[in-house]
This record gives sequence, structure tokens and C-alpha cells, in this order.
Amino acid sequence: MTIGRSDLCGSSHTFLYGCAECSEHEYKNRISTVNADILKRGNVIVTKIIKDFMEKKEEPQLTGLQKVVRACQYGVISSLERFFTWYGCLVATYPKTAIVCCILATMGGGLGLLRFYEEGDAAALVIPTYSEFRRNIDWLDNNFPREVRVHSIVYTAENVLTPKVIRTIYRQRRALDELAIGEKTFEDLCIQVPILKFPDEGFSACNRKEEKASTVDSWADFDDFAEFDEEFESFGENETGDGLFAPLLGLLMPQTDVNIDVLENWSDEFYPDLYCGCVEATETACFEQNIVELWGDQGSYNEVSDIKIAGLTEKEILDTINNKNVSQIFLKDFNFKDLLGDVKRNSKGEIISAGAVEMKFFTTVNITAVKLYGTATRGEKIDMESFNFEGLMIDLLKDRSWFPAGVTSYVNCQRQFFDSFVGQTFKDADKLGGGYILVFIYVNVMLSKMNFVEQRIWLSVIGIMSVVMGMILGYGLCSLFGLFYSAAHTVIPFILLGIGIDNIFVITQTFNTLETTSTPAPLAERFGQTMKHAGVAVSVTTFTDVIAFFVGSNTVLPGLQSFCIYAAVAIFAIYALQVTHFVAWFSLDVRRQNAHRDGCLCCYTHKNFKSYEFSKGSLLNKAFAYIGVLITKKLVQALILILTAGFLVGGIWGALSLTQEYQPEWLLPPESEIAKWFSIKEQYFPSNGEPGFIMIKQIDIAREFGEIEHLVDQLAAPDQKWNIEKISPWHPAFRDYVNKFKKTNDSFETLIRNETYFRDKFTQFLYSPRGGIFQPNFWFSEPLKCGEPAPDVLLQAISYSHKRFERSGQWIPAMRKVQQVVKDTPFSNDSFPIALTYINWETDAIVGIELIRNMGIAMICIFITTLMTLGSWRGSVFVMMCVLFTSIDVAGFMHWWG
Repeated sequence: MTIGRSDLCGSSHTFLYGCAECSEHEYKNRISTVNADILKRGNVIVTKIIKDFMEKKEEPQLTGLQKVVRACQYGVISSLERFFTWYGCLVATYPKTAIVCCILATMGGGLGLLRFYEEGDAAALVIPTYSEFRRNIDWLDNNFPREVRVHSIVYTAENVLTPKVIRTIYRQRRALDELAIGEKTFEDLCIQVPILKFPDEGFSACNRKEEKASTVDSWADFDDFAEFDEEFESFGENETGDGLFAPLLGLLMPQTDVNIDVLENWSDEFYPDLYCGCVEATETACFEQNIVELWGDQGSYNEVSDIKIAGLTEKEILDTINNKNVSQIFLKDFNFKDLLGDVKRNSKGEIISAGAVEMKFFTTVNITAVKLYGTATRGEKIDMESFNFEGLMIDLLKDRSWFPAGVTSYVNCQRQFFDSFVGQTFKDADKLGGGYILVFIYVNVMLSKMNFVEQRIWLSVIGIMSVVMGMILGYGLCSLFGLFYSAAHTVIPFILLGIGIDNIFVITQTFNTLETTSTPAPLAERFGQTMKHAGVAVSVTTFTDVIAFFVGSNTVLPGLQSFCIYAAVAIFAIYALQVTHFVAWFSLDVRRQNAHRDGCLCCYTHKNFKSYEFSKGSLLNKAFAYIGVLITKKLVQALILILTAGFLVGGIWGALSLTQEYQPEWLLPPESEIAKWFSIKEQYFPSNGEPGFIMIKQIDIAREFGEIEHLVDQLAAPDQKWNIEKISPWHPAFRDYVNKFKKTNDSFETLIRNETYFRDKFTQFLYSPRGGIFQPNFWFSEPLKCGEPAPDVLLQAISYSHKRFERSGQWIPAMRKVQQVVKDTPFSNDSFPIALTYINWETDAIVGIELIRNMGIAMICIFITTLMTLGSWRGSVFVMMCVLFTSIDVAGFMHWWG
């Protein structure tokens, strides 16, 4: 570029230099000045260019994925900021409208609580509705509902084999006989089983002939009567024997072999008239397993048994339990030693004391009444009369006010289990109330300042109310859509309290920070700026919480699924109410402070109010400021890393040592009677192998007899010794009975293929001494009657029991093996194994898979959410590391804490 004289000395420079023309000397001076100026400006430009170039060179190049993440971050965050700026201004401008809308929304959603219900069925809580196991349970429950109710009382003392304990048990047992509801007594509602006792009227009671026939004529045809009468009398009083009629609950009454062959011969020779007549004439008694049976009298408790019990000595009790295990109620042998716990023996092996004794008894359910009028309680099928009677039993058996010193009891009537499961909604109301009071005090201390105007008592109340309103709204919506509530759900209010209060602190702290660092602005604008920052913060944390719980609701466990949905919906409801309801009240509270009205008595105004200097500071802010400085020091950082590594190692070790097990009784309130019974039962009566049944739907038994044999052989095979303790099939006894009394040389298979022969012989077998114990294993299309052909068998059961297992790694494969064997047996209809404990084992099998899957999905979803909101891979990884380490530590310390 060329600069001429006119460029420097022209009119444009006259003002600067005072003349239109300039001398040569001046010209040279001026050109030097201009060149210096140009050089200076050039240096500045070049420096800036180099600096910009270097900065661009140092800035890392973003990948395509990083650009997408940054774009998502800016898009999400900026959208949330714009929305909450507008929303905060709107709520602060119209706070009363916002409050009314929130109250109406809570009331409307709360109407859903009219459909609120608690689930008490253990299977419904933990077994997936679509699973094969659940379908089998529901099918049985709907088609063959349980008619037997089992009840148990465990008595404990330093030694229960003493007169005072036996008299205590006897007194309660006699009191049961006097219990009544309406016109029905315990004897009407209990399970009645036959007594091995010859009819008081003699053989005339067994006559099924028409009344016109004389008694003499009706017996004339039985040549062997005298011989049989002699045999019967030889054991009829107190001898042991399986008897004719173990039928109804024979599985619970052990077999013996005294005179069984004589009885079996009679069941064939005098069948049907004489034999069936005696069956129908046999006396019955309420079935029970009770140590005081040893001192009954010929099938009943009466004045004679009263005298026996009153005169008992400890020596007589020990002699009886060691040497005379014969029930004087059912007049047959029973091992009463099995009812004792914490047994101590002498050098001869004789029992000298016991710490506990169990009494069991059984009642019935009127299934017809259940079908007509519905069940009396959710979770189990029971008619109202039986339900109320069990309530009377519970009251009677729990009355221990008259017990001798040192004697106590633990009651488990079947109704108690479900009663304890339901009614859990308010079981922790006292703890919850105490927790909310403590949180209220904490919130008030953190939100308020130490003066009359700037204290925020009512705002703290509103904060707690917002949490409660969110619970009502969330619970109402969930109930409206049919989700059930369970004992596990009672922890949700505590979770909601912690999350909800955290949001309050974020909103108020953001407002206070902006108040001290920003220029004054109108109130609505200040709340817009507050929610621009706080709204985004609480949204991010809420969304991650909701996502985590909704991922958890993907589980197949119905109870956990309901729990997660309840929590997710309630958390979101609390979030919506706090950014609206709480913010609206917060804006009104700020107006109150600006007007210098009292924080407690809002109608009173403090004139010339001035905030004290000591009340302006925040101890919490100072504490965290100090901590923030502290963690920048190398030594502290090293200590934190060492502690983190130590906790992580302990957490991993403990997590790997965790045992996986589920028991429904763990959900029972620890202080409940039934929970104490389970604890005592486990202490004094550790269980043997778990019993089960193979259920076979309607098949042609005669033609598929071979498949039944094959199934049993598979389960009884040597390779199943690790799994199956015992199997009790009915078919070998039936085969032996037919072969023993058949009148031709035809094979067993040929004989039973004749339908008429099979039906007649099947009934005869099920009323025989050895076959009677299998009657409870069959469900017929019509009642089975002695002397008539057997109706169609709709369902049959083969009982078995597992070995005793210690952990889920043993019992889950054991259950799966039985299921596979049954599935592989080619019956013409469905068959399946079932056991009460399979509910727990199935849950264990599901939880093991669900835990890993759901944790993985939740971690991925939260990582993506965090990445989109933070826009930083490194920051997101650090967040997930904290979450993962915390989860590991919690799981590990669950093991160390037991």
C-alpha cells in the first residue's frame, strides 16, 4: 500500500496537525508515526489470529456421537429451562389458582382409592400370572378348592412332659369342644375320621338289608362270622392296627401291620353288604394330633379322661410317651414323639424331657356356601361361618391369662396367616408419623431463619403436605387401574418422604442463592429464574427415579411389579405437586416476608423489622463449603479412594456370599402371633424334606396304568436319591389287592381293561384296610360310595417328599427335575407336580434371573438419561460408578448385617 503526501497533509488531517500542507520534515515524522501505528495494529491482529488458531488446535474434535449427545443435552436442557421459566412465572403470578387446581387433582385422583385392595395370597404376590405353575395353582383352586384347614399350637416350657403342661393343653382342648357359632360346634366344623372301634350295637349295626329282613336271617349267610368276630375282638380295644378306615385323612395317620391281613380278607369276603354296613356304622371323632390323646377314653374326651388327666404324675407321662404310643381317641398307634421338640434322652435312649409340644387339629370349609355367597376374605376360599368360627378359636387359644408360670403357647390358626398379610397399609403408621414429624422439624430448621418473620413453619407443613398429596394421588391412580397393595409396599411412604423433601430443598436453596447473587427483579420473574435452574435439577433426578422404578416394573413377579409402579407413579405425582403446589405456596410465603408478617401468626405485621446478622448465615452451607475445600487436598483424596476401595471389596465379598431365599413369613409383622409361631416352629421343629404331590388330570386309569408305573419308577430311580426322599404311590397296593383276590388266572392288565370290573374293584380297594389311606388322593365326578362302582376320576394325586435342602442352589434343580420327569410322562391329559414350598422355590428361581436383568436394564437407561442431561461421557461414567458401587455395598452389607 502506498501513502502519499496528500494522504497525510490533506484536509482530513488539518484538524489534527493544524495545516493543509506540511514540510518535508513533518512529512517524514508523520509517515514514521503512521508506520508505527500500522505495525502495532498488525501485531495485535496477528497475535489474535495466532491465539485463535492455537485455541482451535487445542480444542478436541468432537465425534458424530458426541455431537449428537451435545445436541440432545442442549435441546433437553434448554427446552426444560424455557418451560420452567414460563411455568415458574405463571405459578407465582396465579398462586391461588395453582393451589386450587392441585387440591382438585388430588381429590379426583384420590377417588381411585375406592378400588384399593390388599393382596394376601402368597402365590398371587410372587408367581407370574402367565406362568405354568400359577395356572396350575389357579386351576386347582377353582376346580378343586381346599376343604381342609390346618391349625397348630406350640406349647413351650422348661419341660412340657409335666402334669401342669399336659393339664393346660387338655383344658384348652376341652374348651374347643364347647366353642360354638350359631347352632354349630367344633364337632360340626372339624374333620371327622373313623375310630378303629367296633360299633356299640354289635354286628346288627352293620346290617344293610331291608328292614323287613330279620337280623338273624341277614347274618345267616356268613359262615366265617364267628371266626372273624373272634379275630376282631382280639385287637378291638386298644391294639394297634391300620383299621378299616384310615380313608379320609389316611395320609396323616401312619400305617401299621397288626391283623391287617385278617381285615383285608374280610374286606373281600364280606363285601359289599356286611363290610360296607360296618363302614357306615363306624363312629367318628374330630381328627387331631395331640399328646393328650394318650389319656382319652374309647374315642372321646369325657369324665373318665378328666380323672386320668387330673391324677397324672410326671413318671406316668414319661412311661406313656416312651412305651404306650396308642391314641385313646382313634384307638390306633401313633408316634406322639414326633410332636415333641427339643427332646432330651437318658443313656437308654428314653425321653426324659422336652422343651416344646405341638397340637394340630383340622376344620372344614363349606365349599357350597363359598360358591353361592363368595369367600369371606380375599386370598383364600372360606365361607363366612368357618371364617368367624376361626376368629373365635383364635381368641380362645390366645387367652393365656390362666396359664401356669413358665408355660406359654404360640397359635397358628390358618386364618391368621392371611389376616397378618392384609391390614398392612397402616401397620407402620406410628413409625411413619414419627418419621414425618422428625423430617418436619429438620425441614423447618433448614428453611427458616432465626427471627419471627423469616421462619417458615407453614411452608414446611406445605412441603410435607405436598408429599402426602402426591402419595394420595399416586396411590389413587394405581388403585384405579386395579393394582394391588401388599405388605412389601409399606416401605414406599418412607422412600417418597426422602425424595420429596430433597426436591423442596433444591427449590428453596436455588431461590435463596439467586436472591443473594442477582439484581432485584419482580417476584414472578424471580420465581421464573428459580424454576429455570431448580426445575431442571428436580426433573433430572425425578426422571431417573421414575425410569428406574418403571424398569423394575418390567419384572414378572406381580408383587414387585405392583411395588415399582406404585413408587414410580407416586414419585412423579409428588414432583408435579412440588413444582406447582409447593412453589405456589412458596411465592405466597415470600410475599408474606416482604410484608414483614409473622411466620407463625401471618396476620400480625412486624413494624420496622430488621433481620439479625446471625440469622443470615447457613451452617449447612458453611459445612459443605469447608468439605468442598477439604476434598481438594491430596491426603483427603487418597483417604477417600482408600475407603471407597475398602468398602467396595467388603461389598463384593458380602454380595458373593449372599444366599438367595424367599419365605412368605418374612413379610409378616415381627410382632404378630403368627410370626412368633413360625420362629418357634423353626427353632424346635426344623423341617424334614418338603412334601409334594403329582397331580394327574382325568385319564383312563386302566389303559394308562403303565404310564403311572413309569412315572413312579423314574422318581424312585437310583439317580434321584439326591432329590427324592420318599414316594407313596397307590398303584402297587391296587395291583397287589387285585392279584390277591382275583377269581381267575387272567393277568392284572387284562382284568382292569374290563371297565365294569375295574370300577367295582377300585371302589372295593379304596375301602379296604390298605387302600383306604389313598382315598384322599382321588377326586371323583360323584361321591364315592362303598359297594357301588367308582365314578370317573377327575383328578388323582401321588404323594412324594424331597430331601432336606439347605440353599436355593440345591432346591431349584430338585424342583426342576421333578417337573421335567412329570412333563416327559406321556399321559393323555395334563399332569404337574405341586407343593406348598414350590411357591418359594419358584420365586427364588425367578429372582436370580430378574435381579441381573433388571439391574442391567436400569443401569443402561439411567446412563442414557444422565448422558443426555450432562452431555459428558466422563461425568456420566462417574455417576454410574457411584450408583454401581452403592448397590454393591448395600448388597454386601446386607450379608454382613445378617
